[in-house]
Amino acid sequence: SLYAAWLAFPPELVVESVIDKSKEFNSESRIKIKNNGKLAALDIKADADNVCARVGGATFQNCRIILGGNIVARLSGGESAEISVSPGFGFGEGMKIAEFSYVLTLKHRAKLFFFHKEFNKQWSVSLRNFKDGFAWHIVPA
Repeated sequence: SLYAAWLAFPPELVVESVIDKSKEFNSESRIKIKNNGKLAALDIKADADNVCARVGGATFQNCRIILGGNIVARLSGGESAEISVSPGFGFGEGMKIAEFSYVLTLKHRAKLFFFHKEFNKQWSVSLRNFKDGFAWHIVPA
């Protein structure tokens, strides 16, 4: 019965929304993730693949950012947390990003007594700039 519960109630991370902290500076936006599952998601880590970015005078093409540490230690069922829209990049406050796109991979694990399992989920993230603002576009990859 424990194994059946394990299969029926795994953690399910979803991107709930993008929160724009500033109307001018797209580097200050945050991604709101939520655990729609019943079990807690533990040790959540974010990786970015196929990073293409142009910030100031720097241009990045097909880069990969692998983070070693946890961005969220525990996210119980129904809980939400905010993560940076640019994991692994250290932008100064009030920066404008000219171009930014990547594949976000959230890695986490779940534990039920002595059962352990690791999960990965991916989203495609891209930035669109307009004359009077910006918009982040996030879809499952």
